[in-house]
Amino acid sequence: MSRTTRRAGVAAIAAAALLLTGACSKDDAKKKAPDPAKAAGQNRTTPAEAATVTLTPVDKATGVDPAAPITVAVAGSGAKIAEVKVTNAGGESVDGALTGNTWKPQVPFMYGGKYTVAATATNAENKPTTATSVFTVLNPTQAATATFMPDADATVGVGQPVSITFDEPVKNHKAVQDAIKVTATPAVEGAWHWFGNSRVEWRPREYWKVGTQVKVDLNLRGVDLGGGVMSKQFKSFGFKISDTKRITVVDAKAHTMTVSENDQVVKTIPITAGEDPKYTTWNGTMVMEDRDLSVDMNSQSVGLGNEYDQKGVQFAIRLTDSGTYLHANTWASTDVFGSANTSHGCVSMTLDNAKWIYERSTRGDIVQVKGNEQKPVAPDNGYGAWNLTWDQWTAGS
Repeated sequence: MSRTTRRAGVAAIAAAALLLTGACSKDDAKKKAPDPAKAAGQNRTTPAEAATVTLTPVDKATGVDPAAPITVAVAGSGAKIAEVKVTNAGGESVDGALTGNTWKPQVPFMYGGKYTVAATATNAENKPTTATSVFTVLNPTQAATATFMPDADATVGVGQPVSITFDEPVKNHKAVQDAIKVTATPAVEGAWHWFGNSRVEWRPREYWKVGTQVKVDLNLRGVDLGGGVMSKQFKSFGFKISDTKRITVVDAKAHTMTVSENDQVVKTIPITAGEDPKYTTWNGTMVMEDRDLSVDMNSQSVGLGNEYDQKGVQFAIRLTDSGTYLHANTWASTDVFGSANTSHGCVSMTLDNAKWIYERSTRGDIVQVKGNEQKPVAPDNGYGAWNLTWDQWTAGS
């Protein structure tokens, strides 16, 4: 073989190898080069769904219940409530708490008040969505107010009930009872009793223990009393039971009044009680409901005609709404004290003795009358709660 022929063969082999190598590289390139469309699909992420927020009351709602909670409904994958803020018409924040998906004001909304709620929820990527609602609370045409005894921060005797009186009739007794909470320290068993439809009282089963602290929560705002009447109060008050258990026993037959403190007799006072049979003093258990250094007593004010009109009666302690008092008697002969019943139903004594009992007594102290044929005082004539048995008392709840 000539050199020329040999060179041609080598060249041919090299060319073939070159063609083979080029073919392999092309195939590898096809395998390794990324597909632009495919690569774009691998790098793309789908945005998380935005959270949605729905509020109740809805925007521009009117006539909203002042005690109703605000409901915050959220939707969307991973959606959750982040914040709920409520402001009044003056832009002031309203205190409240979020439980689950409901927000409730610490104090019920004011009647006729206008409020704005802004609720924010976040989605799975923690991106916020906020919804707002402006609503107006109902403003009832009939709104009841309750007065209460004892006064806030008062110190009272062991017989004092919690007495609530409404200036509008109450048909929904249970709603009122459920809205008023009485807390005693130490705790005691107690119950409510209604006298008609305007007055309700809470008393313990037995007389209060001395030194007891009592708190009353009137959570009445927004409570439907029935008959189109709503309550409007939200108030708490407290009082203390005296450190002295003072019980005064009037024996109309013996013409005496015996005062015990913490179960020890401290004094027996000669008295005159109501004249039998027309003016007999009520029997039963009464509670000192008021005290005055001086009071005018007129028989017409208690439905007795023109029997008496006494000005400036001193050291007067009121026991019933119908006008029964312990008081000083400066116009009668001193011979009657301890020997006869000559009054129109009150229990009276000398000025010195009346001053003595007045100065050491307090509202809520117990006065028990016995020794005559008169029936017990009615349980709603003053604070006559203790003339009912426990079963009778709870039956009125």
